[in-house]
Amino acid sequence: SRYTVTALRSECRTREQRMVSGLVINELPKWLVFGAWMIINVSLFIYQFNLFQTSPNFFYMRIRTREALAFARGPAIVIHFNIILILLPVCRNLISLIRGTGRCPPRTVKRILDKNLTFHKAIAWMIIASSAMHVIAHWYNYERLLGLNELPSYIYEFVPDGAQPPLPTVQPDPVTICFVTAAGITGHIITVALFLIITSSVEFIRRSFFEIFWYTHHLFIVFLLGLAFHQYQQLLPVQTNSALETFENGTVVGHPPEVCSVDPGQEACPSGAEFIAARPTSWAYMLPGLIIYIIERLIRFVRSVQRVAVIKVIKHPSKTIEIQMKKKGFFAEAGQYIFVNVPSVAWFEWHPFTLTSAPEEDYFSIHVRLVGDWTDELARQLGGEDGQFKQAWELPRIAIDGPFGTASEDVFEHEVGMLVGAGIGVTPFASVLKSVFYKLTQGNTTLHLKKLYFFWICPEPTAFEWFADLLTSVEQQMSENGKSDFLDIHIYLTRGLKDKDAFAVYLQEGEERDAITGLQAKTHFGRPDWARLFDDISLAHPKTAVGVFFCGPSVLSHNLHKFCNEYTGKGDNNRARFYYNKENF
Repeated sequence: SRYTVTALRSECRTREQRMVSGLVINELPKWLVFGAWMIINVSLFIYQFNLFQTSPNFFYMRIRTREALAFARGPAIVIHFNIILILLPVCRNLISLIRGTGRCPPRTVKRILDKNLTFHKAIAWMIIASSAMHVIAHWYNYERLLGLNELPSYIYEFVPDGAQPPLPTVQPDPVTICFVTAAGITGHIITVALFLIITSSVEFIRRSFFEIFWYTHHLFIVFLLGLAFHQYQQLLPVQTNSALETFENGTVVGHPPEVCSVDPGQEACPSGAEFIAARPTSWAYMLPGLIIYIIERLIRFVRSVQRVAVIKVIKHPSKTIEIQMKKKGFFAEAGQYIFVNVPSVAWFEWHPFTLTSAPEEDYFSIHVRLVGDWTDELARQLGGEDGQFKQAWELPRIAIDGPFGTASEDVFEHEVGMLVGAGIGVTPFASVLKSVFYKLTQGNTTLHLKKLYFFWICPEPTAFEWFADLLTSVEQQMSENGKSDFLDIHIYLTRGLKDKDAFAVYLQEGEERDAITGLQAKTHFGRPDWARLFDDISLAHPKTAVGVFFCGPSVLSHNLHKFCNEYTGKGDNNRARFYYNKENF
């Protein structure tokens, strides 16, 4: 009917308005940065391509190489620009410094900084695409410069000797010549290094064979060294007198190549062509980012040699150990993470771990689940695998780098927070929940956060028993302090229960506490109905900024991101605004 069509159109308009509002909040800032970066890349390519395609200084090179010279030099400037940037997103100390604390810098800037690894990957792919174009164009240039394709003499009668790059005298074929020039040798080394870095960075290799990813990624040193010496031989001739110039005594000098290439003896060609070699510039482009990265690595080294004292090792159920440590001058915000190195286990391996202690505690701690060779050996050396007591001098030396800022530490800047952890992704929120409890019970009157929703999605109840114990403790103490309304806990089990567990649930169905977790909050079976949950929260907190913080699988991240965009504003200004944040390590 007409009313049905009108209602459908109204619903579509409302949905579009919600999406626009959500896109402005969650998507626009990062796309503005990405768009600006892309515009700079395209502009640099067009500028450089047009320069080598139209400038008279490269006229004689164009006779031999045609458009291939411009197609080689255009992506070269793009590579140089991105070399400045490629190391900056992995400078964790720099990013943590910019993130700062409190409300400066603005929330939008912090959320853009949390996309550092995404931007790092985008820069890498731009370098790969530009390198491919650069290599293919130069393969063609080598063939042309060897004279395998003769110039049409009826068009260009004269090409000066200086316009020919200083190639070796022995030139058997284009393939051989690629490997006897500095540019050819370093170019192919760079290409192989880049290929190995990229192929070992795919998610399967990174997660299943981390050592391969770790070691091959350090081929970036080979890449940068090759790039620094790539222009060492100075093969590109640049004409310096392509324009006519008249001196005060009336003398005219110059060599306009468009005219002189046909008849160099005419009056318009008073001078012979003069050339100089283009100077190397690659090293200058990589220098700013490299200096910052070297400073970053020096800071990491200084931190790695500072003494770390292990004060307690606790063995938890489900093959998990807790390591409590102290370090002079160490302070971390809730939700931050550190990198851990144990030389006696693996000298060069650094592994990220989220801090599970709160800033209010006099130590810092991590929880390590024993799921591989590195973690098993660490637990054995700490005595946490068999519960054996060890003296302090028997414990392995542990090196710490960090702490580093993450999205979770910004939860206190929102009036309402939604913490969503899936599987092991629940770990970052242990520190946040502890810190919230301390702030509430210690009478912190500056706490901006007024309500916290916590969603824990796990396959089975025994997967993270230590976290369930933490939740139970926090829930009980908040209830005793009259703060039970502050924290709203939702736990979802995505796999079925064993028969004995299902029977226990049946027997305790009417009990005050949940039979599985021991919490007052009841456990749900299956996956959350996010549409209903977002709708309820948006109605419960009108005109409020709700920070959504997630750590877990990318599929669920995509769905939560979509719901944040869809339910922000919900077509009017009387609903909550959802700001999406994802943990990146």
